[in-house]
Amino acid sequence: MEEENKTQEPVTQTEEKTEETVTGTVEKTEKAEKTFTQEEVNAIVLKAEKKMPSKEELKAFREWKESQKTEAEKQAEKEAEYQKTLNELNALKQTNAVLEAGVNKDDADYVLFKVGKIEGEFEENLAKFLKDNPKYLKQELETTEPKATGAPVRTISSGSDGVTAILKAKHPEIDFDK
Repeated sequence: MEEENKTQEPVTQTEEKTEETVTGTVEKTEKAEKTFTQEEVNAIVLKAEKKMPSKEELKAFREWKESQKTEAEKQAEKEAEYQKTLNELNALKQTNAVLEAGVNKDDADYVLFKVGKIEGEFEENLAKFLKDNPKYLKQELETTEPKATGAPVRTISSGSDGVTAILKAKHPEIDFDK
């Protein structure tokens, strides 16, 4: 049994050394955080503000930068703006076409998306899509008469207000016209 105790002692010593090494490493890697006073923060902000250009300097820089652009760059910017405006116009025309075709407002975005994905002329594709999918069209009311709900309706004489009419209906034995 003494031999077993001798064998276990080095294991315990090794564990202790490992713990000491790990603890020592942790202590070495921790960094101290620096705190600033309000005066120090104000000084840092003031120093940063001094480095920032004024509004006049920024305006002058932008003007200089614009003057440095070549004619090709200016033309490219105008062309990009024109294309953006043209795309917006086409989108509005397509939306208008969808609504004029009689599509429900709730379904207009979906129909516009689906028809926009089809290759070819938009108006032709719209007509074909709506022919194949009439469920997206507004449904006309078949009759102008109110539909029956199953609830009984009592007519009340027009000579009395609502409260009096209700009381007359509930208590016919009382004469409310006095």
